[in-house]
Amino acid sequence: MALILLTMINKMNRKQIDNLSKLCYDITKLVLGIAVIGNIVSDKFYLKSILIGIITGVAFLFFGYMLDKKGVSENDNDAD
Repeated sequence: MALILLTMINKMNRKQIDNLSKLCYDITKLVLGIAVIGNIVSDKFYLKSILIGIITGVAFLFFGYMLDKKGVSENDNDAD
């Protein structure tokens, strides 16, 4: 699955990579917000849901950062 994703990313242009990195950053905010707000709204505190939310959020943050870094390195190589 990861190999397919990497192949797709290599075929994307700069704008598509930039949009995908922004999407990952937005998903990070949503996941972390849902994990925290879900526990506030709930009657009980679930540490497991907070930890899953944090781990998932960090994974999307890292993926978005790597995509952003790839987009920047492609911008540096282009002679516009």
